[in-house]
Amino acid sequence: MASLMVEEVKTKISSEYRAIDADYRRKVAIVNARPKLARAGVIFWAGLDSLLLLIFVFGVVMYLVSGSFAESRTTAGLLANVAATHTDVIKAAPTVLQIEDAKSASVTSGKYDVFAAVRNPNSEWYATFDYVFVYEGGQTEVMSGFMNPDDYRLLSAINLPFERRPTSLRLVISNQVWHRVDRHVIADTDIFLAEHANITVEQATYTKDVTLGSEQIARSAITLSNRTAYAYWNPEFLVKLMRGSTVVSLTRISVPEFKSGETRVVEVRWLGEVPPSGTVVLEPLVFYFDPAVYMDPNDETGLDVRR
Repeated sequence: MASLMVEEVKTKISSEYRAIDADYRRKVAIVNARPKLARAGVIFWAGLDSLLLLIFVFGVVMYLVSGSFAESRTTAGLLANVAATHTDVIKAAPTVLQIEDAKSASVTSGKYDVFAAVRNPNSEWYATFDYVFVYEGGQTEVMSGFMNPDDYRLLSAINLPFERRPTSLRLVISNQVWHRVDRHVIADTDIFLAEHANITVEQATYTKDVTLGSEQIARSAITLSNRTAYAYWNPEFLVKLMRGSTVVSLTRISVPEFKSGETRVVEVRWLGEVPPSGTVVLEPLVFYFDPAVYMDPNDETGLDVRR
């Protein structure tokens, strides 16, 4: 009996001892593993920080590189647009007036007409300017001029006194201003000019059938019809007396209050030594883009607003 109790006590003590020993070993293991776990945690977080830092650096580098390329592309695009715009502006800008050699025609002794053909090669631009004829020893007075789109005609100074035929003659244009046709007002320039410039020469005669003393006076009768829908206050025309392709003499005529549908006959007397025969050619001197040249359609006999 006593021995049985002793065995039970030993067994109980042995199990408690094993439990204590196991708990001790667990705690020792934990204590021994804690520095390793701490080092592992430090290493893990250091690695994670390094990875995040690398990702950040890579992102910054890629942003800078791609941004540089994007900026280069943007800059190149802007430069290309500027170049294209500059090219378009140059294309859209008006071409200079083309001035041919100036010439002169003798009217009478000591009197000459001087003139030069000018072309406006622009279909969407018209010009206003001043002009003079410069010659050796002087120049004419300053005159105002204009050129309608696609215009080709003479600029002239008529019946000027010269001691002898002017030499080194040339036309000089100054104070030139270009005006673009307003597309909000005029949709088609060709149609506009065709509608406004339809003043036709029905007949233009040239004869030397008037005798004054011992001289025969040359004259012309010019029949004009206003086939436009517009009435003009005082449209002017340059009249050229031609012998073949040569200008023999120049003069100007006007038709006061020239109404739509009206036909007028204008007589011209040619001064000086003129040929026995010739051809009469008219060039209109009407600035169709100036509202002041038109009469009020509601009152064609009203006051001239230019006076």
